[in-house]
Amino acid sequence: MATPTKTLRLRPKLRAEIERIARRTRRSFAEVTQDLLEEALRMRQCPGIYFADEILGREAKVAGTGLGVWEVIRDYQTVKGNERKLARTLPHLGAAGLKSALLYYQRYADEIDDAIADNALPFEVLDARYPGLMRRE
Repeated sequence: MATPTKTLRLRPKLRAEIERIARRTRRSFAEVTQDLLEEALRMRQCPGIYFADEILGREAKVAGTGLGVWEVIRDYQTVKGNERKLARTLPHLGAAGLKSALLYYQRYADEIDDAIADNALPFEVLDARYPGLMRRE
C-alpha cells in the first residue's frame, strides 16, 4: 500500500545532516527521515529513552545507563519483577530508569521480546543468521 505524500520544508542544516546520514548508511533520504521521526516520537512518549547505533542496528536505551531497554527488561523478568534484586543486579539503573524501560516495554513489547530472544541465541546461530557480523581473528 502506498504511503500518502506530505511536503515538508526543512532547514538547510537539518536537510544536510539527514542527507549525510542517508549517504553514510546507504539508505534513502525518506527512510532516514521516517526513522528519525519515529525515534523522536518514541522518545517523547517514553521520557528517559534514547536511541543509539549498536551492532545489529538502532537500539532503545535507558538514559544515563548505557543499558539497552531489552537488557533491563530481561533482567527484570529474570528476577520476576523484584525491584530490590534488580537494584543489586543493575545498581546504576535507578527507579526512574526502570520506569522508563517498563513504559517503553509496555508500548513496544514485541520489539523488546525479539531483542531479548536474539541476544539469547548461541554464537553459531547468530553467525549463521548474520554472516560476517562476528569477525574471527
